[in-house]
Amino acid sequence: MIFYKYLVNCAGLELEKEMQNKEDREKLYSRNSPIEEWNRDFCASYEMDKKSYLVISELLREKMTIVAAHQADASSRTCDSLLLKILPDVRILKREEITGEEFERELIRAEKNEWMNNSAGYTLKKMRLNIQPECYSFFEPAPYQVSERIYTTDGVTRETIGKQMEKILASQNFYEEIDRIFSNENEKRFAGHPVHYLISAGDKAAADDMLEVLIPSLLKNERLLSSRVYDVQKITDKAGRDENFANVFEAAQGGTVVLNLEGEKNIGQYATGYYKLAEKLGEKLSEYGNKVLFVFVDISGNRSVSDETMAMILAHADMIQIQEGHGNLEQATGYLKQLAEKTDYKGYTIEDLVRYLPKEKELYSVSDIFQAYNRWYGSGLKTHVYRAYKEKDLVKIELKKKMDKPYEELQKMVGLTDVKKVVDEILATAKMQKMRKSMGFPKLQTSMHMLFSGNPGTAKTTVARLLAQVLKEEEVLKNGHIVECGRQDLVGKYVGWTAQIVEDKFLSARGGILFIDEAYSLVEDGRTYGAEAINTIVQQMENYRDEVIVIFAGYPEKMQEFLQQNEGLASRIAFHLNFPDYSADELTQILELMLEKSAYRMTAETRNKCLEICENACQEPNFGNGRYVRNLLDHAVMRQAERLFRENRGGELSKEEACMLQAEDFEPIGMEKKESRKIGF
Repeated sequence: MIFYKYLVNCAGLELEKEMQNKEDREKLYSRNSPIEEWNRDFCASYEMDKKSYLVISELLREKMTIVAAHQADASSRTCDSLLLKILPDVRILKREEITGEEFERELIRAEKNEWMNNSAGYTLKKMRLNIQPECYSFFEPAPYQVSERIYTTDGVTRETIGKQMEKILASQNFYEEIDRIFSNENEKRFAGHPVHYLISAGDKAAADDMLEVLIPSLLKNERLLSSRVYDVQKITDKAGRDENFANVFEAAQGGTVVLNLEGEKNIGQYATGYYKLAEKLGEKLSEYGNKVLFVFVDISGNRSVSDETMAMILAHADMIQIQEGHGNLEQATGYLKQLAEKTDYKGYTIEDLVRYLPKEKELYSVSDIFQAYNRWYGSGLKTHVYRAYKEKDLVKIELKKKMDKPYEELQKMVGLTDVKKVVDEILATAKMQKMRKSMGFPKLQTSMHMLFSGNPGTAKTTVARLLAQVLKEEEVLKNGHIVECGRQDLVGKYVGWTAQIVEDKFLSARGGILFIDEAYSLVEDGRTYGAEAINTIVQQMENYRDEVIVIFAGYPEKMQEFLQQNEGLASRIAFHLNFPDYSADELTQILELMLEKSAYRMTAETRNKCLEICENACQEPNFGNGRYVRNLLDHAVMRQAERLFRENRGGELSKEEACMLQAEDFEPIGMEKKESRKIGF
C-alpha cells in the first residue's frame, strides 16, 4: 500500500458559497455536506475495485487536502484519475508520498469534520492498516515496536552514492551490490525483488548509515515502488501471535520492512517460541517477498533470536549479506569527524575524537568508530553541556571483552576428560577429510551423528553448543547453529502432522546441529505418535547426512534401552559420548568458575565448607551435578544479601563486602523426593 497526500485547488467547486453564514458552515461540516457525499463516492469506488481509497480531510479557503491509500501494483495515475473523476472541477497542485501514520491522522481529521461514513478506526481495521501491537501492558510488554520513515532520491546519482559509501567505509560486498543495482543490464522498472538483504553491523547507527545508501539506490533504479520504510524493532517470540504484526507486511506492499533482530535475549529450554516466530517470518517472506523488500539487521552480539531462527528465515529467499567495512586511521578519522559534525558540540579538535579509537591498529572497523564516537559524545556531555563534571570520572570499570574461542572454552570446562578426547577424534577426522579432499581423493561418506548420555547437569547441552561452533570454525558445518528440541517439539497432535514437524526441524537445522533432548520419551508412551517421529528422524538423518548432525541426549540407562528398541537408529550413530557425574572437587571448581564470572569471591574456609556440601550431595542419587552448584550459589547470594542488609542497616557497604561470600551463606540444599500422588483408587 502506498499513501499519498494531495493538495488541490477546489475553487471550481464553489464551496465558498456554502460558507456565507453560520448555518451554511455548520451544514458543510456535517453528514449532510457535499464533502461527505464525495467521500462516500470514493469509498464506493474502492469497494468495487480495491485499488484506491481516497478521503477529503481538510478544507482551507480554496485549497483542499485529500489523502489516498493506493494498491502498490496499480499505477499512481489510477489514483489521480479517480480523484478527477469524482471531483472533475478541481486542479491537482501537489501530490506527495506520506507515512501510514500521517494517513491515519488525516482520517481522524476527516472523522472529526463529520465527512466520513465510517470511523477512522473501523476503516483502518477493515483495510488491515493497523500495524501497532494489539495487546500489551505494563506486565506484558509490546511484542514488537514499529515506526515509519520516508526516504528520498533528491540529489541521488551513482557518483553521490559512491562518495557517501566512501564516507561510511563501505565494505567490498556493499560496493559489489551497489554496482549490481546501478548496472545497465537491469531493466528500469519494478518486477519484484530478486534478492533481499541481511545487514551485519556492530552498531544500530552503522546499520542505519548503510540503509541511507541502500534504499535510495534501489529507489533511484525503480527497484521499489514506495519510498516508505517500516522499521520493526525489539521483536520477541510473541510477535508472531499478534494479528497486527501480519498487517505490517500487508501495509508495506511496494515498500520495505526492516526487521531489527537486536533485543533482549529470551532463550528457553527448547526455544519453541522463536521457532514459531521463525515460521511466521518465513511465511511472510514467502507470501510478500515479491511485493515487499525484506531487510534483516543483525547487530553483532545483541541478536534477540537464535541462529536457528536466522537459518530458518533465510532459507525462504535469496539473500545478499552486506557487512560493515574497515578503514585506515585517516578514513576512520574522517568518519568520526562526519559523525561529530552532526552534534551541537563546538570547540573540539581532531585529537579529541581520535583518542577514543583503539590503540595499535592498522585497520578500524565501523564498530570501532561508533564505539569511539559514543565514548566521545558521552565525554562531551561533561565538557560541553554539564561542565561541573568536566574533571570528574565517577566510575571507571575495566571489562574483559575478549572471549575464548569455542575449542578453548570447551577445553577449559571442568572434568569431561573422555568427552574432550572424543571431540578431538571428531575434529581430527574432519581435518583429515579436508586434507584428503585437497589431495584429490574422493570424499568418504562418514556419519557424524552422536549420542550424549549422562545425568542432568553434566553439561551435555553446553558441550553440544560449543561443538557446533567448533565444527563451524573447522568448516565441517556451514552455519554452526544448534536447534534444540524435545518430545513436545517433534510430535504432532494429529495423524500426519508429526512427519512434517520433524522435517521442518531438519530444514531449520541445515548447516548445524539438531539436538534432541530426552529422545527416549518419544517411544515411552505408546499412545502418542512418537514412533512416527522416530521413523521420520531415521529417514531424515540419511536425507540430510551431509548437512545436519543429530545429537540424541538423555539418561544413560534410558538411552541404552532406546537404542535397543531402534536398531536402525543405533547403526546410524557414529559417536557415543558418556558424561559422568561430577566429583565433589570438580563441583567446587565449577562453583569457583561461576563466582569468577559473577564477580564474587569466597574465603578458603568457605571453599572447604562448599567442598563438604558437594561431597554430601554426591552421595544422593540424581543430585543435579552442575545445576546443584548453580542453585547452591543462587541461595548463597540471597543469604548474603539478607545478611549484609541486616548487618549494615543505615550504614555504608564496601565493594569488598559486596563481593565476598562467607561460609555462613552456604547451606546444603534439600533434595528429598516428593512422592507422586495418584488420582483414583
